[in-house]
Amino acid sequence: MLPQSFEDNIPPENRVQPDEIAEFRQTVKLAREQDPVGWEATRKLVGKHRLHKTRSELADRIMQAPLAVHVRERLLHALGEPGSDPSSGLLKQLTGLPISKAIRALYLYFQIGQDLLENDSAYDYDNEPTAPEIAAFLLTNPNPYDFLLRSANPTILDLGAGDLSFEEELVDQYVPQLTAHHRALVVHAVDRLQPGSQFGGVYHASQERLRKFSTYAPNALQFRFWGGIDMVESLTLHGLRPTYTIVTCHAPATPTFAYEPRRVSAGIITSHLERTKGSFRTIRVHGEEALEVHHRGKALTFPAWKFVVQGPRTLLELMARRGRICVLSAVDNEVFWEILSQLVDDQRARPADVIFTKDNIPDIFGTLYQTLSALKVGDRLQLGHLTSLRSILPYHLPLKPSGSSGYRFHSVEIRRGAVFQGIPASFTARQFSHMREESPPWCLILTSQLIQDL
Repeated sequence: MLPQSFEDNIPPENRVQPDEIAEFRQTVKLAREQDPVGWEATRKLVGKHRLHKTRSELADRIMQAPLAVHVRERLLHALGEPGSDPSSGLLKQLTGLPISKAIRALYLYFQIGQDLLENDSAYDYDNEPTAPEIAAFLLTNPNPYDFLLRSANPTILDLGAGDLSFEEELVDQYVPQLTAHHRALVVHAVDRLQPGSQFGGVYHASQERLRKFSTYAPNALQFRFWGGIDMVESLTLHGLRPTYTIVTCHAPATPTFAYEPRRVSAGIITSHLERTKGSFRTIRVHGEEALEVHHRGKALTFPAWKFVVQGPRTLLELMARRGRICVLSAVDNEVFWEILSQLVDDQRARPADVIFTKDNIPDIFGTLYQTLSALKVGDRLQLGHLTSLRSILPYHLPLKPSGSSGYRFHSVEIRRGAVFQGIPASFTARQFSHMREESPPWCLILTSQLIQDL
């Protein structure tokens, strides 16, 4: 219970309800879990020489934040007046944490002081090369990540980061080279697996790698990871940069990106999934929502979003809006042909309500299929040399970039294979060598270009 004097000052209509406290505690808990690197960085905010300023910054943000009146009142009372001690009991009630951890978690929840959590320098967009210049570089350099060494602001965003093995290889390879030239590498990673979930297994972010990245000095590496974040949610994720040198997605998930919902109706997609994967339903396992799939006589359990179909247009738009260079690696056949259909200008590659299969792909893509299917592991070619690329892809996601009517890809390179010499690879890519029944995957390297309105 709060002190009686405090309760007496709150009108009955503004008094907090137990379920509202539980909801607030849960959102604070998620803010902490979804940003483990930011959580470690907040340790510096509660030292005895910094704590007073931190509490003052929190109080200012609480006053401005769109909170219910009773929640704001309790938070301010918990922090206490300047010079007084915070209320440990009230902070524990509101956050479930002791004083220091509660203040750190609230700092993340209110998304304040990002400059204190990482040493980001201003991004100098004007001095970055143009799309044609980037495409020319990629044409003569087999390793797209080497462009980080050319960039004045080397930054990379990984969508669907998994266990962070790609990040580890990237950091080990490029941080020493960039540090020698007095430049820091910014690496941001997002994954939709909820930290602590009982599902996902080896694809959860490695705690060992998170600890390793946190040991780097900010003038060498600025790393942040967000878990439990869907790709579309990353459009509004605080802390991400508007533009990155490179955006990657390794092993884009099927069925998430294997069917384009703007081309194939939801009913047809669902029927196809039931026929090929098995019947499925949403269940709860130990209190956590999950997807149960009955496949070949077995009941398999996956994260609840496993069969949520977003389609390649969503993925391509997210990557194009954030990245100058877009790299899609370890792409399986199902996802590859659906992505390809969205890149080429020929409308015949996008038949309505037709699921791509190994039987109809040769007819739909014709000579393009013949050329691509003849590629051997390690081969590479420019898609624009085989067929015309779409001149504009309109936006369909929210928060459209101002002054831009759409986007395009200035160049598209296609490679066959999972792992390439000297190029950082994901965990999934390295598993393909053990999958004898799987055909070699694909890799796409794209140069994006937002189309400016006249």
